[in-house]
Amino acid sequence: MKRTTVLALLGLCVLLRFVSLVRPCLSDDEAIYAVVAREMLSGHELYVDIVDHKPPGVYLAYAATQAIGGPIGGMVVLHALLIGVVFATGLLLARIVRRHGPDADPRAPATAALLWIVYTTTLVDVDALAANCELFMMLPLVGAVVVFLEAQDRLERYALAGALVGAACLFKYQGGIQLPVLGLAIVLRHAERSRSRRLAALIALGAGFVAMLGAAAATMWLRGGLPDAVFWLRFNFAYIDAGTSAGELVVRLATRGGLVVASAGLLYGLGVAAIATGHRQPFVRFMAGWLVASAIAVFMGGRFFGHYFHQLAAPLAILAAPATVRLWQRRRTLAALAIGAPAFAYAVLGGLHGQLMQWYGEPDPDYGSVVAWLDRHGRGALCVWGNSPVLYFEADRPLGCRFVFSNYLTGLSPATATQSDPKVDSSRNVVAESWPMLERDLAERKPRFIVDGSPGDVGRYGKYPPAKFPRLARTLACSYDARAEVAGMRIYERLATPRCGPAP
Repeated sequence: MKRTTVLALLGLCVLLRFVSLVRPCLSDDEAIYAVVAREMLSGHELYVDIVDHKPPGVYLAYAATQAIGGPIGGMVVLHALLIGVVFATGLLLARIVRRHGPDADPRAPATAALLWIVYTTTLVDVDALAANCELFMMLPLVGAVVVFLEAQDRLERYALAGALVGAACLFKYQGGIQLPVLGLAIVLRHAERSRSRRLAALIALGAGFVAMLGAAAATMWLRGGLPDAVFWLRFNFAYIDAGTSAGELVVRLATRGGLVVASAGLLYGLGVAAIATGHRQPFVRFMAGWLVASAIAVFMGGRFFGHYFHQLAAPLAILAAPATVRLWQRRRTLAALAIGAPAFAYAVLGGLHGQLMQWYGEPDPDYGSVVAWLDRHGRGALCVWGNSPVLYFEADRPLGCRFVFSNYLTGLSPATATQSDPKVDSSRNVVAESWPMLERDLAERKPRFIVDGSPGDVGRYGKYPPAKFPRLARTLACSYDARAEVAGMRIYERLATPRCGPAP
């Protein structure tokens, strides 16, 4: 691509994601990763002293940027880094089209990058602009495809491709679904090769994958956190199971998935059409396999959050690029509207987030007022009962417990009826081991403040008042005093002398 084209794509990427450079925290997910990273920088061990169930890569990215810019400036650095990651992924997609695509049009590579840059932003801001795991995952995942397609039967290249898939898994475990796609391609593409050569290529691919994950596991083992990491990463299976109710799954697919596809109609329409018309071409079949595997990953857990669909956007951008060029030649206005209108609309929505949430009737919780009350009454560690990680982010205090949200303790599972329906029992999803952990943290860390979101149903926690949980209720009754209720959240402060002795 020409330098002017590359610079234009970079400028577009910055423009569409500019809002992220002026809003430090865009979502609950960002708040979780940022708070975990902040605790890691203070010396707490991931999965041991501070808990979440994602792979370690995203926390390391947040920790690195906060080490550079601090809690707030680090988020600006993080969002700038994400812009670079999205842009670099677009350039890799362009390289795939340029070197391996069946279409000879010189504009197709830049178009693939354009489609990726644009259609990763045609989602609500918490999915499009936030530094979620998927966008970080896609850079090594697309890199693995580039290395694989250019391997020229060299075993070290296959090993590198496997290692890059492993690196993608360190951001989101669904990235591992790419490994069987590459393995199957080795078997089918090199059918004329000897069986031993194909086996050697498969072993090299797997060895690179295992080496990357093994290095990560060894690092955690040396730091003493591997058993805890395995425990919390296993929670993902329970998380997936909690979202697989057939009725709920269909509704979520129709509403959430339907909105994503409608907002990127050109990408999905032309991408799928390219498979239908070019399925006899080996390159198109490989891209179709990548797309199908990515769709399986998106379906896992049945939540269909918008940011999950980034995994589909990469192969679709490659497939749709040649047809987009042809559409531009024939019906330029239609192509410009299909690409530009949703990008512009979602950019405006991102810029007007606060006003739109007010208009919609679901304003963001007033965590600022809670933080102001806490600041007026002194410093000290904080523990939040609820699903309000943004409060931890804004309060910028040491955590008085290892949990950035209370869902492990209550069984609330996001985007399921356990969150939306007050009558649905969530006790089957409770991580039983989390309760002794919480009690130990409260006894040892002695947080000065505990903030309860249930009075105002903040974070959908109205159905989980502390009174329903005897172990927490006893701690509050014995060691804390309810001091205030601010913005729907009850604030407890620790007593100098407990009212009662230790629990039996």
